[in-house]
Amino acid sequence: MKEWSLQILQQSFGAYQTHCYILDLPQGQFIIDPGENAHQWVITHCPKPIAILNTHGHFDHIWDNAKLQEHFDGIPLICHELDAFLLQSDVFSLGLTPSHPTTLIQSHNTSQTLTLEGVEVKFHHFPGHTPGCCMIEIAGQIFSGDFIFYRSIGRSDFAYSSPKDMRESLLRFESLQEIADMPLYPGHGERTIARDEQANVKFWLPRIENA
Repeated sequence: MKEWSLQILQQSFGAYQTHCYILDLPQGQFIIDPGENAHQWVITHCPKPIAILNTHGHFDHIWDNAKLQEHFDGIPLICHELDAFLLQSDVFSLGLTPSHPTTLIQSHNTSQTLTLEGVEVKFHHFPGHTPGCCMIEIAGQIFSGDFIFYRSIGRSDFAYSSPKDMRESLLRFESLQEIADMPLYPGHGERTIARDEQANVKFWLPRIENA
């Protein structure tokens, strides 16, 4: 794995204290899940933004997409194609300003890698919380959104969620040894290590099945 000089900035926003991350590399900055009122913090810390990346399409993770697209004219906005509808319309009638993805991760792949400014960005598709829920791997770091948290997992009882998909995703996550030693930055709560949460999958599976 290539060694990168990087800095990870984190700030929580909105009623759900959703983490927005900025991954600062020599090539520029990746913006991950800019939630409600995140835009000014992001603008301040992104002199050379590369792209906005969404782990999934829930409003608290995408709220300021549109403001940042307007400010950083032409910046790529990337999400999984199965969650694009959550960005493109205010499906929960909350006053969300729609945003428009410029690149869609394809649903037929369990993972897809893009190269942006010489940096590999890998989307691992783990549906269940939402149809297009992903973990994003960059430079040996995992941004897990609402799929995996410290000692917990994302809910699968929301509109557009699927307990069946969540179970299958957890089984696949459990077996993904290539990421086991990577730090995992979730959408809420504290940082963890992928291997520690892989060890907890067996605890969560029967609780999803019996939900």
